[in-house]
Amino acid sequence: MPPHTSQPAIPKKTISASRRTELLGHYPDYLIRRLRQIGPHNIHTLVIWTKDPTNLLRHQPLRDALAAVGQIFVHWTVTGLGGTFLEPNVSPARDQLRLLDDVIAYVGDPRRVHWRYDPLISARRNDQHITNLDLDLFFSLAEPFAHSGVPVVHTSFVTMYRKVSRRLAAGGVEADEHDPDARRAFLDRLCSAASDLGLTVKTCCEAGFPLQRCIDGELLQSLHPTHDPCRTDRARGQRKLCGCTVSLDIGRYLPCPNRCLYCYAHPAP
Repeated sequence: MPPHTSQPAIPKKTISASRRTELLGHYPDYLIRRLRQIGPHNIHTLVIWTKDPTNLLRHQPLRDALAAVGQIFVHWTVTGLGGTFLEPNVSPARDQLRLLDDVIAYVGDPRRVHWRYDPLISARRNDQHITNLDLDLFFSLAEPFAHSGVPVVHTSFVTMYRKVSRRLAAGGVEADEHDPDARRAFLDRLCSAASDLGLTVKTCCEAGFPLQRCIDGELLQSLHPTHDPCRTDRARGQRKLCGCTVSLDIGRYLPCPNRCLYCYAHPAP
């Protein structure tokens, strides 16, 4: 008889929820349905992208659905622009950051939270000019994340897709342009400021900077409670400068009540 050969185990899935819209904050019931369709026990890591993690703490049906998921990893966007004309329905940063310690306690490890200071943008409307290309603003937000043990901040300059330009123009907003040298100079200063606080900066699809991963299978394996394997090969179909590893995005391009004017994922216009 031929020797018995066992088939390699199929890695559990890394789920992204979602680059396409704010599922946690605005579509938790949709998120629950999708998790149940996949089967929480089949999920290695659920990567959550959010500007408001409140439902992780207070939405009990969602918490019940997440109980069997192997690991929760949170990409938490706090730009400092909440409540401005660029992010009209996003809570101010001070209100968001009140949840920081509770979110870390829920996911079980501060390394399972990454801060997104993203995108970097300067814009003006009438006589009002707002920007987060501001190291004082960055420091004020970075300090609580660093103090709580969050190790990484992701950042990039806004991408002016055609529908984004149309949306800004329709809102009477003019975005400032930054040439490659200006981008590099600011990012170098931001990296230095972050380093002083013990934070590592990872740029997202920024030309001239190393290829980085927002979804990093190797990191997710190392942080997993039982170090279960997951896919670590680079995902297809992402932007040229994106190094993210394979995941399944379960979102759809749904209308987002945040109404961020710069958002590439918000349905046009």
